[in-house]
Amino acid sequence: MVWVLIAISALGVVVFVERRLTYHRVQIDTTALLGGLKNVLGQSNLVEAIGICDATPSPTARVVKAVLENHDLPRDEVKEILEQHGSEETARLEDRLGILATIGQIAPLLGLLGAVLGFMKTGETVVTDHHLHFATSLMPLAFGLAIGVPCFVGYNHLVSVVGGIVLDMEKAGLSALQMVSEMKKTSRKGPAKSPGRKSLGSSPKENPDLFGSA
Repeated sequence: MVWVLIAISALGVVVFVERRLTYHRVQIDTTALLGGLKNVLGQSNLVEAIGICDATPSPTARVVKAVLENHDLPRDEVKEILEQHGSEETARLEDRLGILATIGQIAPLLGLLGAVLGFMKTGETVVTDHHLHFATSLMPLAFGLAIGVPCFVGYNHLVSVVGGIVLDMEKAGLSALQMVSEMKKTSRKGPAKSPGRKSLGSSPKENPDLFGSA
């Protein structure tokens, strides 16, 4: 049973390290990303804004890109697309977290099973040193608890990190939607009319006797 616990503890370490490094790579400065997109979209340069999102390896940038690519659709449909992409990115972030949670739950149970099996060996041999027998039998239980507790702590830590990334995705997606709406309003405004043209055309009509009096 001890070898089983060693194997699942190694698996838990690998999963935790892999997930933590992945989250570290995809975490970006959302404020800087949105600031750059605001400057580009202020010039109605949608292609460059999408290029910025492509160059940013982050789920937040991919969600913003989905909003920019579907800017021609009605606002409600863009919101649905935003929610769909957000759910997909969240599922990718939560991938393999269930392994840590499972190890945290079953490691103490496997240790308890090992302790019970150790006590059951009492009937096979004559126990002369009860202290040594109890210490040997309870070792799997202690080992299982030593594995389960860190796995639970690591799982909760990774869940909190995922929650922060998801919150940044939601804020960035809504900000991108607002910037696209402002870009549409700006593009709909036509050129300003010159007030001097009307006065030039109406001056002869306002003074009909200007040449007649001569």
